[in-house]
Amino acid sequence: MGRKRVHETAAARQKAYRARVRIAPRPNPAPLQKKRRQPSRPKQLAELDEKISALLASYEDWRDQMPDSLESSAQVEKLTDTVEKLSAMAEILADIDPPLGFGRD
Repeated sequence: MGRKRVHETAAARQKAYRARVRIAPRPNPAPLQKKRRQPSRPKQLAELDEKISALLASYEDWRDQMPDSLESSAQVEKLTDTVEKLSAMAEILADIDPPLGFGRD
């Protein structure tokens, strides 16, 4: 008592498989994606400097738009501390002069 055979022979099974494959629509293969090369180190530093400058400007705007009634609040003190630290980071990044590497920079 075994399973009922669908195809009599292996050749018939292969023929049925090929017919199914021929009829079935083939999915389009996914396009190959090239690996993006990481930007050079000087470019990464420049991007980091731009991001810190933008962040610094947004924190300064936030601090400047605080109402006078909150002048001595803890939030304004934290904002001032954050602005000072971001300013120091921006100065440190501006002072960095990395070496160029093998003509790719």
